[in-house]
Amino acid sequence: MEQVSIQATELKKLKEQVSSLETNCKHAQFQNKEETQKNLRMVERIKALEKDLTLQEPLGDLKDILCANTIDSINDVWPSIHIIFEQTEFVKTAIEAIQKKVEELGNKPEEENQLITFLKNKNRHQLDELEIEDRTTAILEIKKVLTKRNLMLTLEKKCQNIQADIDNFMLKYGILREKELPSPLVIHDKLMTQEYYIERLNKQARSQASSSGVKSLPIGKVLYDGLDNLFYIEHEFKHLFISQPNFSKYTEADEICRKMIRTKLPNSEWWTSLIDLL
Repeated sequence: MEQVSIQATELKKLKEQVSSLETNCKHAQFQNKEETQKNLRMVERIKALEKDLTLQEPLGDLKDILCANTIDSINDVWPSIHIIFEQTEFVKTAIEAIQKKVEELGNKPEEENQLITFLKNKNRHQLDELEIEDRTTAILEIKKVLTKRNLMLTLEKKCQNIQADIDNFMLKYGILREKELPSPLVIHDKLMTQEYYIERLNKQARSQASSSGVKSLPIGKVLYDGLDNLFYIEHEFKHLFISQPNFSKYTEADEICRKMIRTKLPNSEWWTSLIDLL
């Protein structure tokens, strides 16, 4: 009986110890839950403070305003950009036409003066022997070479003037491209539509807004780096053209180009026969 009593006493003590441990565990769990909730509240507060201190919302609003201003500027100057690219296409076509005519002329410009001098020193009898019916008509035909050559030189100069305007625009736009402004070109260096370009600009702005931001306090260089490109683009796009381009130079050059193409050179066989007389 004494042994049973001892075991009963031991069991009672063990039950009391288990009960005490269960109570302590429940208390520890309650404390852990409180600590976890406290930590979550602290993390949320830290995020809120970081958001306020780094001015994420006002900076985002400012970026939206700058982007909207840039789009307004794009709408204003897009017709001028279109003119530049039309001129680019024209200059390319005109230069190709000039090159073809250079090949067509060959040595004729150098031979022209020789032939004219030759004909001016022949009397009527000598011309008859050379089977040349009309000296003046022959000279006028020969001078078509000079006319075409002069038109070519004039067109080349006009194209250089237009190209200077194009190069000036491309230089300014190249700087804007370095500031992360989207390219306005599609395949084969063609100008995209105004609507598609603005859509591309908006898409890029949204992408930058979601993937970047001020990660530290917006002081000094941090703030400058975050907004410098946008301020620069907004300002420079407004002043992309000192004076608005038009089709004045284009029309003058095109007129000369058409005259050059319409001016027919003397027949090659006839020209060769004259050269053989020298």
